Amino acid sequence: MIVETTRALVRMLRENINSNVILSTGSIVEISTLPVVVLSGPDLTEKKKLAHDGDRLRAIDLENLQAVYEVPPRWYDLKFNVNVSCESNLELLEMIEAFSRLNQSSRLIQAVNDERERNYTWSWRVMAGSDVSPNISQVYQGKGTITVYDVEIYSHIREYWPLIRKISTEINQDLVEVSDDDE
Repeated sequence: MIVETTRALVRMLRENINSNVILSTGSIVEISTLPVVVLSGPDLTEKKKLAHDGDRLRAIDLENLQAVYEVPPRWYDLKFNVNVSCESNLELLEMIEAFSRLNQSSRLIQAVNDERERNYTWSWRVMAGSDVSPNISQVYQGKGTITVYDVEIYSHIREYWPLIRKISTEINQDLVEVSDDDE
């Protein structure tokens, strides 16, 4: 779900903030047009969910008459560094405002993989250091972070148990009285 969540975040930003969103794979990113949003990461932080340690998740599959037991997932927070580059200070402030509005209006990121569809909450934080004056390249830059919370990774270790193993009935003939009237 980490890859799917990252893709969903990039897609959401492209649709709502700016179509020029780049997911950085290294420390140097070539920028051809401004404004641009460059995401780097995610940095993963594993979260311990003590309430679920040692438990097995259970699902009932009535179609196949099975109970499915699965090892509980591991949980991660995904933190992305965000760098926004613009041609003017006004454009930079509008982009930062757009991030804040998006976080207020769309609190969930929907991620889908082959087996599961999940909605994750996320937050946006502006970092200090947004320049009110351009850098040496005459570009105004702002920084922030996006954190996506509680992304679960399943082990796919499953046990299947039949819901009904054996049905048997026994009638004790001594307890059943048959009268002539019943025949």
